[in-house]
Amino acid sequence: MPKTLRYRPTLIDDLITNERINSYQTVFRPTNDIELMGAYLWNAHVCGAIYPLVGAAEVTLRNAIDRALRAHLGNFWWSGNKLHFRSFVRGGPVPGPVQAVRDNFAKASRKFIAEQRNRYGITGHIAPSHHGVVAKTEFSTWEFILDQEFMGNHLIWPSRLGTVFAGTWPTTHAATMLTHARDLVSTVRDFRNRLFHHEPAWKRFGVHTEADALQHLQEKIDKIESLIVLTHPEKLRLLERNGLLRIARRACTSHEIRRFQHLAQTHKVGSMRKLQELIDRCGTGDAVLAAKVYLGQQQRFLVTPT
Repeated sequence: MPKTLRYRPTLIDDLITNERINSYQTVFRPTNDIELMGAYLWNAHVCGAIYPLVGAAEVTLRNAIDRALRAHLGNFWWSGNKLHFRSFVRGGPVPGPVQAVRDNFAKASRKFIAEQRNRYGITGHIAPSHHGVVAKTEFSTWEFILDQEFMGNHLIWPSRLGTVFAGTWPTTHAATMLTHARDLVSTVRDFRNRLFHHEPAWKRFGVHTEADALQHLQEKIDKIESLIVLTHPEKLRLLERNGLLRIARRACTSHEIRRFQHLAQTHKVGSMRKLQELIDRCGTGDAVLAAKVYLGQQQRFLVTPT
């Protein structure tokens, strides 16, 4: 039971630290350490629920750009002088976004080679494979490649922009569309970094209450959804049909916070009629409900809608 755990000093003071958890106290205003730890664990639950959406956005965008540019410039389209940019001057400086793309692919190549050596014990020369390198790229690569430096006559944008972004465009102007896409990618990437670095997913300037935090999370899911559907609507339908969007949005609700704080009701089920009522309630309210079932051996369950 949660009351038997050693929240202080072990769990909170030593293993999590007050510096890390103080923001939960300020925003969610728990009345005791059980509720405080519940808010903290709820955040981990939210990160896990949103992770498949972020991963889908990143992989879909990466593969769409790579497929379009590979058809246009061939394998290893990022190498040599294949990837031209607008402000090129022979012997002149390389703009930051262009250099970042080059550096990211060089880093990805090194990671691929190092992994091959470690996994297979290869000591000789290893030629990087196209798909192996692309798979090792960082998310920022695909933000930098959408920079205006690559927009212009005989450059990759706008000629391949419609191939990459197969969804409905919010504008008919290619340069505006490119900026819109890059802004979406930047927003999703920054949020992804918060998730992956175990920071509070809900935290930002202007979030002062639980309601603020939940609204912020729902807005981030909107941004992820917008990027996916802009890249290809079919990928969004895949996530919808398998319930991943519902799972993420359901996680970002006050009901789920109460559940992790052990404040949600546990429903007692002693008959099939009670079980049916609970299932109907679960589906109608799209909420995860706790149940203590007395049909046979007493057991605890979570009833989750799909």
